[in-house]
Amino acid sequence: MKHAVVVMLALAGVMGSTRAARAEDPRRAVAVLEFRSESTALPQIGRKIAEVMSVRTSLQVLGDDQAGQRYGASLVADVVACDGEAGCIGRIGQKLKVAEVLLIGVSELGDVILTVQRIDSRTGKVRSRLAEALAADAAPSDDELAVYLGRVLPVEDFVRFGIIAIRVNVDGADVSVGGTRRGLSPIPDLRVPAPATYPIEVKKVGFQTFRAEVDIAPDANIKVNAELTKPGQGEDRWYKRWYVAAAAGVIVAGAVTTTVVLVRDRDSVPVDGMIQ
Repeated sequence: MKHAVVVMLALAGVMGSTRAARAEDPRRAVAVLEFRSESTALPQIGRKIAEVMSVRTSLQVLGDDQAGQRYGASLVADVVACDGEAGCIGRIGQKLKVAEVLLIGVSELGDVILTVQRIDSRTGKVRSRLAEALAADAAPSDDELAVYLGRVLPVEDFVRFGIIAIRVNVDGADVSVGGTRRGLSPIPDLRVPAPATYPIEVKKVGFQTFRAEVDIAPDANIKVNAELTKPGQGEDRWYKRWYVAAAAGVIVAGAVTTTVVLVRDRDSVPVDGMIQ
């Protein structure tokens, strides 16, 4: 039987019933390939699933143009030749240098059958799969596609992350984030689950304690400048009395609002920043 193939690739850069036996790298590369068996139903379903993965998971995302450049002109023909066979698709995944391939299949047997197979590129084995019977005119929403993905991807893939970079003007200060001690300054940048709110405390004997609360969005990079001062130091100006936290370097498309609330003693002041 002749097969029509549309290839969409995503490395995505993110609750289901299927979970891997070992911990997965939440930033691993995953390719999404759409494979059709003479069906025009669910148009651009591969692209839609790739978009949902890029938004709702922490997996890396590679566009189809990049995939074609990486693999070569024979990509579509090679997917056709595989005819859905997992080992063959795994070899394509190896050439694309991705950890896994998510093979999206569309066929019609009365109802429209949507299949999703998660294939390990190294072993060519199917790690999980699902098959859903849908109406001929079905148009699954993003939420419905996320549910399907949750049945084949590990739950850890749906946790996204941001970076908190804490810079302290004094070495040897005790730094705590989210109630957990992270070490003495200077400390490396912290990769934390997002979206979430994290209280920050920096203290050292002989200095006033720095406290802040940071709302961090997925893929955001927040810089917190923790300036420790000695009691009575810099009380003449408000900007010397208040500690400063600055938001910088958000790695997501569109506008993201980042809110930082700074607290000293029993006082507080909000600082809002709009990041483009």
